[in-house]
Amino acid sequence: MEVRLHLSVADFRAAALGIYEADPVTATVELMVLCGRLVERNPAPLLITVRNAGKPVGAAFQTLHSPLMCSGLPESAIGSVIDEIGPLRPHLNGVNGPHHIATNFAAIWRAATGAVGSVRMRQRLHRLGELSAPAGVAGEARPAERADERLISSWLNGFRAEALGMPVDTAVDPLHVRTAKESPDEILLWTVAGEPVGLAGVRLPIAGVSRIGPVYIPPEMRGHGYGSAVTTAAAAWALRAAATEVVLFTDPDNPASNTAYRRIGFLPVSDYARIDFSPSS
Repeated sequence: MEVRLHLSVADFRAAALGIYEADPVTATVELMVLCGRLVERNPAPLLITVRNAGKPVGAAFQTLHSPLMCSGLPESAIGSVIDEIGPLRPHLNGVNGPHHIATNFAAIWRAATGAVGSVRMRQRLHRLGELSAPAGVAGEARPAERADERLISSWLNGFRAEALGMPVDTAVDPLHVRTAKESPDEILLWTVAGEPVGLAGVRLPIAGVSRIGPVYIPPEMRGHGYGSAVTTAAAAWALRAAATEVVLFTDPDNPASNTAYRRIGFLPVSDYARIDFSPSS
C-alpha cells in the first residue's frame, strides 16, 4: 500500500472523490464535507489517499476539530496509514466511520502510540426502501422561513444537547440556521394549526444520496407521530430533488426512534462509531 499525504484540497478532491462516489451511501458524511466549503476553511487539514499498484483504493481526512473520517479506508490499509501519520499527528484526537473500520483503527493506533480510545458516539446508518407516510398524524410540512430562525436555533441547541451531549448556548446567533438553509439544503417544519411542532433538515443529493438530519421534536410535542411525519416530508423532498438514495443516522440505543423510522421505510445499513483518543495514564 502506498500512502499519500496531499498538500492541497483540490489535489485531494481529484484523487479521493472517485473513491467516495463508488459507495456514496457509506461515505455520505465525507461527500457532504468534501463537496462543501468546510475543508477550505481548515488551515491545515490532514488529507490522505491510499493506492494499491498505482490505483486509488482508499481515502481519509481530518478537518480542524473533527476526528479522522475513515469511511473511505479499506481495513487492509489501516496499518499503512497509521505508520505514515503516527509520527506526524501523534496527538490525533480520534477517528469516525463504520464501526469495524473505526474500532480496528483505534486498536492499531493504541498499539502504535499508546493512546487510549473511548467511544464517544455510536450511530446507525439507514437507507430508504419504500417510503410509507404515517397515517393519522395531524399537520403539514412547510419550508422554514427567516421568521423561524430563533425557534430553529433553540431546537437545534436541544438536538445537540440530547443527541451529541453538547452544551446549550441560548445566546447563539441564528447565522448557522441561515447557513443550513442556504441552497442546496433545506429545513422543513412540521406544523399543526399553523404552529411549528418539530423540524427535519435535508440535503440536496450528492452522488445521488440525500441525507436527512437533524430531526428534532421538542419533548412536550412528542408522542404524536410528528417526527415520523416530518421525516417523511423530508424524504419526499429529497426524492423530488432526484435522490436515488435517502439516508439518515439514528442512535442505535433508542429503540423507539429506530422502530419509527423502520415503519416509514428506512432500513438499517451499518453501525458507525466515533472514538476519541487520549494519552494513556
